[in-house]
Amino acid sequence: MSLLFDSDYETLHKAGVNFEEEESTRFLIFKSFPLPEGIYQGGGKPADVVDVLYVIPENYNSSGGDMFWVHPRLHRADGKPIPNTGGPGPNEDSRMHKGTVFCRWSRHWYKNPWKPKVDDVQTIMDRISWAFKYPDARRS
Repeated sequence: MSLLFDSDYETLHKAGVNFEEEESTRFLIFKSFPLPEGIYQGGGKPADVVDVLYVIPENYNSSGGDMFWVHPRLHRADGKPIPNTGGPGPNEDSRMHKGTVFCRWSRHWYKNPWKPKVDDVQTIMDRISWAFKYPDARRS
């Protein structure tokens, strides 16, 4: 059973997005997701891409998610904290995939709620891109 609809896979393929799925956990992993230039460090060095794990809800696309997880853990290059994120430790709500720890980013979209049967994988990617572009944004 696929996690997404055929139209979502078409969107991913047309955009050249490298991804993998784990159906048992409902993980969709975007490989080498682009980051805005100069904002982040991962593993102590400048980061221009990151792997992003997104949990596809069982009732997709009637519902979207409000969290995603990244590997490696990202830090701001300017040293400022990134609100509503977690680390790899206990009680940090991290996720494990194939031996790799993904660290949580929580973003709620109250002003722009998920539109059932309208929003899709492009909305997911747009929301993740927005969160990376505006790391100081609190749950909005």
